[in-house]
Amino acid sequence: MADPDARNVNRAPSEGGEHGKYGGNEGADGYKIEIESVKGLIAPLEESVVGARAVKNGQEKLTGYLQHCGAPELLESGKGFLKEWGFGMGELADHADAVVERLYEAVAGYMLADLLRVKDFWPSDENMAKLPSGGAASKWSWEHVGAPEMEKRPEETGLSKFSRKLLSEYEDES
Repeated sequence: MADPDARNVNRAPSEGGEHGKYGGNEGADGYKIEIESVKGLIAPLEESVVGARAVKNGQEKLTGYLQHCGAPELLESGKGFLKEWGFGMGELADHADAVVERLYEAVAGYMLADLLRVKDFWPSDENMAKLPSGGAASKWSWEHVGAPEMEKRPEETGLSKFSRKLLSEYEDES
């Protein structure tokens, strides 16, 4: 006979629930730290986007302050700077909007993984696709067939590889 807990092999254990296994999250923090950490990134980034959009859309007002600077060269160079700066801030805001959207997706993924008690979850594209999408079929499959195994977090991230490369250039060669 098959192991009755085989379908729960990829779920994180907790202290609650029937037979003290795989039920509830009583006494366990789950992904609370990850959720709060990602949420902590969202608000400052959204505020920065608002500021960047204000620079992009407020170029005329900023240029108005240069009208009485007394030198036409300063006025022209200031206008050029504000035009380029506004363009750059607009581009930055557009890209930051995409980052904010992905951060909200990561929070939602962590919350769903916490509710489903999925162990070893991190919000990669592959792992996000493995979570049930809310349809009846995916929910039934998740509950009756079992949770798919989540991809492990890479041992070394792209950021750590990049920083290690930069640091190696500045190491003492003596």
